[in-house]
Amino acid sequence: MAITIQDLRDIVEQTSHTNPHLTSRLEKAAFLLLLRPVVELEANRSRVMSEDGLRWYEIQDGHCDCADYSRHGPGHPCKHRLAVALLQILRDGSQKQPVEAGSLRL
Repeated sequence: MAITIQDLRDIVEQTSHTNPHLTSRLEKAAFLLLLRPVVELEANRSRVMSEDGLRWYEIQDGHCDCADYSRHGPGHPCKHRLAVALLQILRDGSQKQPVEAGSLRL
């Protein structure tokens, strides 16, 4: 199944509708998926390039090493974690279901 930009838009829109506080981060996560590498290294471990393209952030077992995540603490939905979660939803083909923040595999 081919993944389209419209699929990504639909997920961001659905998730933003039910979780308006995440709208800005979801849009930034979508930007990362479209324009920066998001690399799944192994189970529960990924790397996401920064918005400016100058550094990589590692997400491992749901934790990100970015400053935003460090500042807010465990469970914080930083844009890097959201990018990985959005990619997983797109790959699983589950974008046809309404997306709740709690269902994002962060």
